[in-house]
Amino acid sequence: MDVAGLSDERGTRSIAGHGSTGVRDRHGRRPRGSTIRPNPVDVRQARADAEPSAAESSAAADQRQAEYFRRLLAQSRRHIDHRLGDYQKAIATAEAAGDAEGAGSLRRMAGVEQQERHTLDRLIDNLQRRFPPRTRLAVR
Repeated sequence: MDVAGLSDERGTRSIAGHGSTGVRDRHGRRPRGSTIRPNPVDVRQARADAEPSAAESSAAADQRQAEYFRRLLAQSRRHIDHRLGDYQKAIATAEAAGDAEGAGSLRRMAGVEQQERHTLDRLIDNLQRRFPPRTRLAVR
């Protein structure tokens, strides 16, 4: 009886043909034990010749990550600068309308934005000091 693709002959097959003699099973695959593998030392040496050292690739990854965060922080700073400009306009409008309380509230909110901008400036400076931006060579 054939249940789920298994025939009765499955239990009677010999496993003698599955050694490392290179004999293929009935599906045309080689047994796992007969796979020829290169010497592990040769593989490691080939990798060492073809790839940069771990320290070099780690330094390059750190540099890429620093550049990413530098761009991200610069974008956040631009957004804050834009909001500060909006606050300055709103403060001028409130003062012109005689709304001293509204102008004071807007000044406090602008102060918070200025503190955030100062924090971003420090973060950007620290990143540039630790990971100076790479200079790109001009192509002639």
